[in-house]
Order: sequence, then structure tokens, then C-alpha cells
Amino acid sequence: MSLWFGTGAALLILSLPAGAQERTQVMGTKEDRVFWFIPNYQTVDLELSRPTISARDKLNIALKDSFDPYAFPIAGAFAGISHIQNEYPSWGRGPEGYGKRYLGALADQTMSNMLAEGVFPILLRQDPRFFRLGRGGFRRRLGYASTRIFVTRGDDGSAQFNASEFAGNAVMAAGSNLYHPRQDRSVGGTAVNFGIQLGMDLVGSIFKEFWPDLKELLTGRPARPPPRHLS
Repeated sequence: MSLWFGTGAALLILSLPAGAQERTQVMGTKEDRVFWFIPNYQTVDLELSRPTISARDKLNIALKDSFDPYAFPIAGAFAGISHIQNEYPSWGRGPEGYGKRYLGALADQTMSNMLAEGVFPILLRQDPRFFRLGRGGFRRRLGYASTRIFVTRGDDGSAQFNASEFAGNAVMAAGSNLYHPRQDRSVGGTAVNFGIQLGMDLVGSIFKEFWPDLKELLTGRPARPPPRHLS
């Protein structure tokens, strides 16, 4: 269901006039992928003055993260881990079992992005972007990045509890029971799925904060400033 919603929303954005599409580029770009392949369209520089983003901007961020070309092999990697560990055993083994796990992982990933970065930020009037601190000591930046799953910015610029993160991933975890095998559904499994997604987002925030520094270390090239959005 989430894939159909995302595809429909993508077609809506692609049908906009060129000028309107340009105004939605209030985000990172494909050049900002963490480790050169993990989608990172949420990240912008904390210190740059930027206007409140629109509902269309929020939806575009969610779509970019969901349907980036590298999102599909990432889902494949998670499906591979699930397959090796024989999660959801009723899906079986072999290519058919892996295929089911791949579709499940892709649906989980897409639903999480669309809900936590698009739908709930629109409904709750919160900004889904990650505002990279980019300077200061390691502990300060680590502490800042680690708290971003709990604290976000409202459309009015105020610091708020990140209800979009929690609501989006809670609905994703519950909704995933619709396509997981009936015999493998449980309250505990849903809670674990929810917790894993929060943990992944927390680790992701840390990598988003430090990726430019790590990239500079790995390549020997000065890190370029985090992406500036268009006014």
C-alpha cells in the first residue's frame, strides 16, 4: 500500500511545472549520500537561514529517500540478513523466501520514510529535515545527533518532541503486520520492529552529522559545506 501511495505522489510532483519542482529542492542531493550510497536528502546545514518548507517539500524529501536508486539494494541487503537469520520462517527458504523478505523489507523501508518524513510532518507541522551541526567538539556533535530522533523543529521554528518520528515508525511497525505471515505476527515482534527502526534512525543521524568529516578523511579532499536550499 505504501508503495502505491509513494508512486502516486511521485507522479504528482513530476507533473508540476519546472519552476515549482525547483522550489522543492530544499534538501540534500544525490552527492550527499552517506558512504556514497545511502540516501541523505534530509540533511541541511543548521547555520543557514532557511524558510519553513511546504507540505510539497516534505513529501518530496520522503519520496527522494524512498525511491533513490540505492534504496532498492539497501532493502535487498536487509532482506538478505533476514533471510540468513530465517526471520518470518513461514516465508520459507530459497529464492522464493528471499523474494518475500525483499518485498517486505522494501515495504517497511518505504512506509517508514513516507510516514515519518512526509505524512506525519505535514499533519503535525514539523520539519523532517536533519539540521547538521557541523562544528564544535566531538561529544557535543555526537550528543546533538543522538537526540534528533527525540527533538525536531516545528514549522514555527520551535524545538519540539519528534512526534513524527515515533508516530511514523509506530504506524509502519503495526502496518507491516498486514503483509507479514499471520503466524509470525505478535505484539512483541511489532515492538521489536518499531525499536529497530528507531535505532537505525538514531545511528543514521550520527552518520549524517559526521559523514562530511569522514568523507574528507577517506578521500583527503576538503568536505564541501552541507547543501544550501534554494530560496
